[in-house]
Amino acid sequence: MAPAFPPDHDEHHRPNGSERWAAEAPAGAIARVVLHLDEAITLRRRAAVARLTAQGDAVPLRPSKPSRVELAVIIALAEIYGAALYQDVRLVPVIDFITDEGAVALVQRVLYGTPPVHDDSDDSPSVRAEDNARLSDLLPEARAALEFLCATRPDVFVASRRDAHPAWPPANAAATVGRRP
Repeated sequence: MAPAFPPDHDEHHRPNGSERWAAEAPAGAIARVVLHLDEAITLRRRAAVARLTAQGDAVPLRPSKPSRVELAVIIALAEIYGAALYQDVRLVPVIDFITDEGAVALVQRVLYGTPPVHDDSDDSPSVRAEDNARLSDLLPEARAALEFLCATRPDVFVASRRDAHPAWPPANAAATVGRRP
């Protein structure tokens, strides 16, 4: 028999932390989610650095602690998904991607897709294109917040991508924000 309480509440009718925000997210709850993710990402990146050091390749790809820009992305995601961001198994690839590639790369891949340089497949979609689609499908509610971050910090989200791939994202990236890749 199914429980008589909603899925986001326990048997004592207290929120169990898995709810998404109905309207306005409470600041304390967002802070707890962000702190939890900050700690998890930091621990995983430190473990990666330790592994590289043990192998003699002690050149970390990114700092152990998430940067301010990464925290802005995490805050935006926490405002939308709440504790589900780290409790829902479906969202684990998002946190994995932030840990491994960075939050800026997550925003770029979700909004703009794969640069043409990396799409070296013949007819079938590349693995990176499939990853982009999977990440984009996992974060449909976050798209507007990520677009807002791009609009407020194009120097970070668009310029860093353009430095690595001058033709990508397209020069009219601001106009393409809001459309699916």
